[in-house]
Amino acid sequence: MLSEIFEQSAEFKNFLHLVREEKTAHSFLLSSKDAFSASQMAMLFARALLCPDLCGRCENCKKMLVNAHPDVKFFPQGGKLLVEDSKKIVDESFTKPIFSDKKIFIIQNVDLSTDEAQNKLLKSLEEPQKNVFYILTTTNLDKVLPTIRSRCNKIEIMPCQEQDIEKLLSCSEEQKQLALKIGQGYVARTLELAKKKNLAGLFDLAVGLLKDLSSSKEAVVWSRKILDEKADFNLLIEILSMLVEDALFAKVDKNCKLRFEGKRKVVLQIAEALSIKCMANLQSVFDKAVRDLSYNVSPVLVADNLVMNILEVKYLCK
Repeated sequence: MLSEIFEQSAEFKNFLHLVREEKTAHSFLLSSKDAFSASQMAMLFARALLCPDLCGRCENCKKMLVNAHPDVKFFPQGGKLLVEDSKKIVDESFTKPIFSDKKIFIIQNVDLSTDEAQNKLLKSLEEPQKNVFYILTTTNLDKVLPTIRSRCNKIEIMPCQEQDIEKLLSCSEEQKQLALKIGQGYVARTLELAKKKNLAGLFDLAVGLLKDLSSSKEAVVWSRKILDEKADFNLLIEILSMLVEDALFAKVDKNCKLRFEGKRKVVLQIAEALSIKCMANLQSVFDKAVRDLSYNVSPVLVADNLVMNILEVKYLCK
C-alpha cells in the first residue's frame, strides 16, 4: 500500500517515462521536507532503473524489495556523509556491477554532510560512468552546495494526498483527522502523529493558550501545562501557528474552508477573540520560541516567555 502511493505520484511517473525512453540523467537530487518520503522515492527510482516494468518477479525486483541488491549502495554508513564515504563512492563507481548492468549509489540526507564530502563527489556527478547512477536525497535544499545542485536533476517530492495516507491509519477518527491535518501530506510524519497518545491533548492545550489564557495570574499554571508536554514543545508551537493561521482565514471569511475543518467551532471562537493584528504578532512570538528551543534555551524559560508574550500581544492588540 505504501509503495503504491509513491508509484502513483507525478514525480515518479515522469521519471519512469524518461527511463523507458532511455532519456534519464545519471544524477538526481530528491528534496522533501519528509526524509522518509525522499528515501522511499530514491528506492523506487533505483528499482525503476533496474527494472522499468516494475514487474516484481525478476531477480532485480526481488532483491530491491528486500533491500539486498548488490549493485545498489547506500551512503552514508554513519550519521552523515564524510570525506571517507565520498572517496569510497568514487572508487566503487569504477568497479563493474556484480549482478545487473548498472550500479546505483543512494546518498541520503546529503545536506547533513560536510562541504568537503560534497566537493569530493563533484567530478563523479558531473562526469559519471556510463552505467553508474547517483540518487541523492535532502530535506533542506539550501544546505546542499550549489555546485552539487547544479550537477543533479533536481526533483521536489510533493506531499501525498490525505485520502491516500488515511488508508494507512488505524486510530480513532479524531486522532486520524488531527494527524492528517498536522502531517500536511508527509507520510512518515503523519504515521508518527497518529501514534501519539497526547496529540488531542496538545491540540486542546494550544486552543486554551489562544482562547482562554487571559491573566498573568494564570501564567504559572499554563507554563506548567506546557512543560508537562516539553517532549513535544515544537509540535505544540506548530499547532499554535496552524490554529492562528486558520483563525485568520476565518476572520476574513467565516465560510472559508479551514485546515481544521472538524474543529471549526473552536477556530471561530479563536477568530472572534483575537484581532488580525494580534494574530500576526502571535506568529512572531511562536517563531521566537522555536528559535530559542533550537539554541538550547531552557524549556522552562521558553515556556514562561511564550505564555507572557502571548498575554502581552493579547493585551496590546485589544
